[in-house]
Amino acid sequence: MKHNALSDAVDRPAQPSVSHPTRTPDQPGSRFWALIPEAPEYPGVRRERNWGGVRLYQGARLPAALRSYAAPAHTFERLAEDVLNGVPVVPAERRSVRPRLHPYQVPRVEAIDAAHAGGRPGYLLVAPTGSGKTAMAVSGLGHRPLDTVLVITKHGIIPAWLRSIDSFGAGQRWVVINPERLWKLFTHHQLVLANLTPERASEVAATEGIPHIGFDAVIVDESQILAHPDSLRSRLVHRLLHPERGLPPFFVAASATPFSFLSETAYAAELIAYAAGAEPPEDLTGRAYLDWLATLRVTDNDGVRRPVSDVDTVKELLYRRGVGSSATVEDLGLPAQQRELHPVHLPEVDRRRYDLAWGQFLALHDPAAEPVAEEEDPSSARGRALRLVMQASLLKAPHVARHVADLVAAGHQVIVPAWYRRTVSALSWHIVQALRERGLPDRVVEITGAEQGLRERRRIAFQLGRAVVCVTNVVEGINLHAGEVNADGQGTPATSAPRRTVIADVLTGGKRLLQVEGRGQRDGRESPADYVVAWDTKEQQWLAKTLLAAASTQDLAHAPADAEALLRLCAELEDDRIGDDQAVRLLAGAGYR
Repeated sequence: MKHNALSDAVDRPAQPSVSHPTRTPDQPGSRFWALIPEAPEYPGVRRERNWGGVRLYQGARLPAALRSYAAPAHTFERLAEDVLNGVPVVPAERRSVRPRLHPYQVPRVEAIDAAHAGGRPGYLLVAPTGSGKTAMAVSGLGHRPLDTVLVITKHGIIPAWLRSIDSFGAGQRWVVINPERLWKLFTHHQLVLANLTPERASEVAATEGIPHIGFDAVIVDESQILAHPDSLRSRLVHRLLHPERGLPPFFVAASATPFSFLSETAYAAELIAYAAGAEPPEDLTGRAYLDWLATLRVTDNDGVRRPVSDVDTVKELLYRRGVGSSATVEDLGLPAQQRELHPVHLPEVDRRRYDLAWGQFLALHDPAAEPVAEEEDPSSARGRALRLVMQASLLKAPHVARHVADLVAAGHQVIVPAWYRRTVSALSWHIVQALRERGLPDRVVEITGAEQGLRERRRIAFQLGRAVVCVTNVVEGINLHAGEVNADGQGTPATSAPRRTVIADVLTGGKRLLQVEGRGQRDGRESPADYVVAWDTKEQQWLAKTLLAAASTQDLAHAPADAEALLRLCAELEDDRIGDDQAVRLLAGAGYR
């Protein structure tokens, strides 16, 4: 991928970039302490701009007010802290004990190990949500002769990766970072990147950045985030994978749905080229990349050579040559996701109001086309319609709360996902009231993306049983399943109480719906999903469309059993409106009986 240099990038007089300053000599016993970005202002805290503006405190010990904000191991901030204190980047000692894995994980771990040992450029790990891709990736690299490993994942998923590295890693230098902060991994020969806006710093880093340290391996979690090669995140990853000096790092791409179209396979071009015995393309964008793919051939089981003309052929090519693998829930022997509909029959006046709100919103938005945005413009027509739906949803909240209370009484810990913070708060209030009325523990935690500092504490409270219900709008990267190993980062497992997921807010697209279900159904543990829907309203129509979009996602991921289960639930919703014959035709039209 070729990009022009930024000739106009200098915003200030040129100065050398000081990447690795040491501790101040006139303060004996003093050292640097790096803090996480959420740390409050505090006397003596300053920013180290040559390391992406990381916040530092200097002293013999960290003040009590800052201790909870100390940078955890395996973060970018901890890397900066260690380098600034003169601590070797590569740990002197390695752990030799191999962690316990599920039997189905072992072949994939061994395949990653073999790919690296065989000198292959990387590995594409495709496995369903909740199967433990994180553990597989960490274990696959954890005992290879690697000194430094970078993990790129979404911000909300970082805590789960840190715990997995503690559990499954072997002691290399691991750095976990989200895509929006990748520029911090770079310095520049003239510019101090922290003096630029994040977008400008990313552009400079993607074009002319010099990594603070080199990495022997790079893992990209949810690798579909690299589907567009022209994006800043794709270009930053490309620069990390193609250093100007030294060998390129081993590349692991992990995803349940790695790509849907040929144009989205460009981030795996090195793996594709290796599998096809071809030279990698010079240009990963647009027509040039597709033209390169068209020159490749794959030999099928009958010995016939055919062109690489679709996504399935790309996957087949990778899997055959030992640079990738794919598996479904059925392949891995994991429990299938169980789903049930729980109709709510609202009083007629409420039903009409609810139906009117949903009707206005559904007229402006198709869940099969795009998911609902996290923040809609309140002044837009869709924003106004969405507010009506949110207000109307309060009519259903008491019914949802009673259902949750029934499950708690039956011994479940209950996960209640929602999409908006106001909905989270309203549901929590009603659930607490319903639990109190039944004489049940009213311990409910709310977890939202707006409260990063409290998120992990509240998650741990739920996992260790100090709360019986978790209401959350965090739909990915949070483990809420029973029996989670090292749930609190101190070696304590999560409770064994069965989990149940109650989905009453269906403002989400197909992939998000599957992510929601996967918060409790993971690592071989079951968490049936109850869909609480206002019957004989247009919410019923919305849910049917959303389930249909989820079925399409599962079909693309080669999970036909789950796709059929979703379609059958969709037909059950539509049956009330279209009749048995049409419901059967819905399934048959999608290729199912």
